[in-house]
Amino acid sequence: MRYIGPFFRMNSLSEKEINGQLFYLSKEAVKTIVLNSRCGLVSQIKKYNKLSSSIDITTNSNFSPLLCVYRKASPTFIHSKNSNGFDEETFKKEINPSTNALMSLCLLELLDYYRSFENIDKSIYSINEIYKNLAKDQLDFYSTHLRNREGVFVDKKNILENNAKNFNLVDKDKKFKFSDQAFMMIAYYLYSIKNPNDESSDLYKEFSEQILRMFCDFKDQIYDCSLDEICKVLLSLNILYSYNDNNAELKDLIIDLADYAMCKFDEKDYYINSLDTASLCSIVLTLSYKHTKILTFSEKTTEIINRLYTLYDEDKGAFYKLSSKKEIKYSCFDITFYILAFIIYQNIISNSNEYRMMISTIYKKFIINSGLITSWPEAPTLDDYERYRGFSLNSKDMVDESYFRMPNIPTPDSTGVAPIFNKYITYNKRKDSFSISKNTFDSYRNFLNFFLLIHLFKDEYMDELGLLEDSMLSTSEVRSSQEESINTVIESSDSITTTEKIIETQDNTSTEVVDIVPEDIIVNENSVEIQSTPLSKPDENNPETNKN
Repeated sequence: MRYIGPFFRMNSLSEKEINGQLFYLSKEAVKTIVLNSRCGLVSQIKKYNKLSSSIDITTNSNFSPLLCVYRKASPTFIHSKNSNGFDEETFKKEINPSTNALMSLCLLELLDYYRSFENIDKSIYSINEIYKNLAKDQLDFYSTHLRNREGVFVDKKNILENNAKNFNLVDKDKKFKFSDQAFMMIAYYLYSIKNPNDESSDLYKEFSEQILRMFCDFKDQIYDCSLDEICKVLLSLNILYSYNDNNAELKDLIIDLADYAMCKFDEKDYYINSLDTASLCSIVLTLSYKHTKILTFSEKTTEIINRLYTLYDEDKGAFYKLSSKKEIKYSCFDITFYILAFIIYQNIISNSNEYRMMISTIYKKFIINSGLITSWPEAPTLDDYERYRGFSLNSKDMVDESYFRMPNIPTPDSTGVAPIFNKYITYNKRKDSFSISKNTFDSYRNFLNFFLLIHLFKDEYMDELGLLEDSMLSTSEVRSSQEESINTVIESSDSITTTEKIIETQDNTSTEVVDIVPEDIIVNENSVEIQSTPLSKPDENNPETNKN
């Protein structure tokens, strides 16, 4: 009879439990990848000696805080005499701006959670100090090393074989994506409002405002991008608006792009070959409705949701891509965006639980039981403050394990594999079974998933644990505490000038932060090729090879 409890919990998951599990997975996975994987360039570890009592940095070879993360690797941990982490032989040493901005955004969003443990649990609270300092190091690194000669963020590649001490980053190509600039815009802005007393915060905020000004001035160029790219820009603008809802120009930009996205969505059937884009479009239109209250956005996302629901087979508990093949290949975005589209729609527009059973069924089948997640972190132990509402450590306040994980998923310790989303899974309709080719860590897909899950479910998770009211910098308080908003700085002008600012990094080196707006740009589908007189370089005196 001891199995009956877990069985019924598994078959009656509430949306709160689903959201809690996804947030917990993301929170713990980010900590594992950012601090232990070595999948990228590593910050100077000695900086963190005084920040954590829970990590013996001087002897713990697993501690490796990332300055930037590489594009791809095997998620299996290897242990050697010299290094612990992912296998360096599997690293794809390309560095994408969006991926790295999303990594920093995960750290910044999680500051609220870890700050709640001040004067409660020193070891947990110390992660707040690590994340805050690491996020700043990352942002300084991005502004110095991830921009091209014109000052825009572009894909880079490390061409040195030795990953431990040196790096030489070169431009992967001459094009840039608007979405890369958009995610970077949020990262610099979010740091400035999460850490208002930091000496660099005003400069980060101003840099973010320059990027927003670029979107306002070059709005027509964004229209030439793909729908997927437009949706990612629109997602970024809505997230920025969630922290700064007094900005009229930002709201107008959201309205313009959302309206255009609706028109572009009707140009072809995205449900066939681009299910992830269709679901993402529903998500961003729902958020656009939330922030503007324009009914046409609600009506369009209702239309998309109704069509997405027709893909669901209640008997099999599965949703199908429009394909005649017996085996259907799903990306992790197909699955996470599909589920999130219904969760967000249900909470913001329909205000009902009409999709609750479908969400629970899809979640259990496609996320819990499919192999999409390689492993799931253990729940907090019974003597851990994270396990109790209000940090009480009283049994009556203990949160059930189902709020953190399901009992049937292997842990990282049992598998030796980091908790990540696999890139693809394959579903056999006849056998009603899943398969994966191999476990692969795709950093962009993982950090976009992790950031969305953290951003969307953090407040609910903290509220469930009784932490939200104790957080000094919750989302709502951050917004209300801002006396100056971005719209005071955005000004239209006939000509674009370059603004140079110096950001002092922790090791007393300097990083130029310049206006990223090019003088002329030519749009090519998802990206934009710059053809103009170069602006100031990100760091003209920086040697090609740098000591890490």
